[in-house]
Amino acid sequence: MKKFFANSAVRKAFVIAASFAAAAAADALRAAPVPAVTAEELKPVVFRALGHDVPQKYFSQYDGALTRGDALRLCFEAMGWDFVIKAVDQIGILPEWPEAEGISYLARTISPRPPEALASALDEPLGAEALKEASDWLAECAKSVHWKASFAWNSTELIMIKRGVGNPAGPANGDMKKGVNEPMFAVLLAVDMKSIPCQIATAVMVGANKAPLATIAVENFGVVGGINGGYFAGAKPIGVLRRQGYTDSAKFWPNRSAFGWNERGEYVFIDGRVTASISNDHSFDKFTEVLQAGPLLMKGGVPAPNSEKVHPNVLNFRHPRTFVGSNGRRVFWGVVDGRDSMHSVGMTIEELRKFCAQLSLTEALNLDGGGSSSLWWRGMTFSLPSNASDRERPIPYAVLMFEPGAGVRR
Repeated sequence: MKKFFANSAVRKAFVIAASFAAAAAADALRAAPVPAVTAEELKPVVFRALGHDVPQKYFSQYDGALTRGDALRLCFEAMGWDFVIKAVDQIGILPEWPEAEGISYLARTISPRPPEALASALDEPLGAEALKEASDWLAECAKSVHWKASFAWNSTELIMIKRGVGNPAGPANGDMKKGVNEPMFAVLLAVDMKSIPCQIATAVMVGANKAPLATIAVENFGVVGGINGGYFAGAKPIGVLRRQGYTDSAKFWPNRSAFGWNERGEYVFIDGRVTASISNDHSFDKFTEVLQAGPLLMKGGVPAPNSEKVHPNVLNFRHPRTFVGSNGRRVFWGVVDGRDSMHSVGMTIEELRKFCAQLSLTEALNLDGGGSSSLWWRGMTFSLPSNASDRERPIPYAVLMFEPGAGVRR
């Protein structure tokens, strides 16, 4: 009996000692530093997953060990999504969206989503165990990746759409034969024309023949948004331009379509194949703002195939695009960035027609694109200029959206 109790006591003491030893070992493991990963260790993993290298100029500077947030930024930058991060950060400046911080917001809303080992606790060190998961996620993104976000404010809504992975070694306009998962960025400003006055404003009002969109916008009181308009030569518009009921350019360019509207929120898409001129048709007199461009993209809910005698280079090659469309309820002013193999390769007119159909626009018109394409909202530009200088091209006029009761000064 005594021997039994003795053995039992020994076993109990052994179990207690073992428990203390296990707890001590667990504490030691928790206290041990996580093997940290540097940018130079992560980049090869990223490049293998994407299938190409990315030069250092596309990356932020990373010194020492990476946090998970650092690693996510590096991954996004390698995919060519740096501008999206900056655009979301701009939204975060506005008081309505303090949660819109570029990296974390994008991680929550992109598809496919990054793994938790990369996207959670962004201030924690990036451990080596997360490299495999990061690689698998990037391999998925290399096949297909997309993102869409919208921010509504006072009868306006900013919509940003991004898809694809950039390749710094690829052509600026992409590979139209392949066309798989190519980078594309578009930004749209949807407005209720009955609530938000929209007017054409010229650069002359700011003391110049031409000026950047942002300059024209900030020099007018109560401006909510703005976008570039139709074609021009030098500082003169090509085709009809009517603003506040006054005609700046009376010539209706043959076979070219137009868009008109008034302060009551009535608007019309004018088909250049049907309307030879608006000067002799008094049904168009009620539209105090009219600009002409072309070609028409959508009509009655189906693509409008007419080229309107626009130069084939404008139609069939990818360029930055500006357009206006409607779904029957709101008017959408949009820009597609282009000429950048990392950020966005642009669209042909046919691709733009398909894009408008995907947006459920029943009517749409192509406006002036290329280096003129730009969109501004609430004090900030949300498009990336395609000019070599990365600066907005000066334009002779813009379409501005105003707070209720405000408008262009004459």
